[in-house]
Amino acid sequence: MIKSELKRILDVVADLSQKDVKKDVLETEIISQSRLADIEVRSHLNELEWLHLVKESALPRPSHEEFRIWNITEEGLQELTHQDSKQS
Repeated sequence: MIKSELKRILDVVADLSQKDVKKDVLETEIISQSRLADIEVRSHLNELEWLHLVKESALPRPSHEEFRIWNITEEGLQELTHQDSKQS
């Protein structure tokens, strides 16, 4: 089970990607949707990446950090399904 603040960010990535592991999501969209400070969102994304629940896109990274691109992983989708079934 992941912390609620991590689940919140994972939910945002899942919503923005329409739960499609191949759909890219701009980090700026995640920050905007989450309504959290950018540094906090980046920290949560890094932790989620460490847990293999999201991954930074393999596309070449632009020169500006705020344009990083993220994808939800199969493990991330499974975690959401697991969390949802526990709440039911």
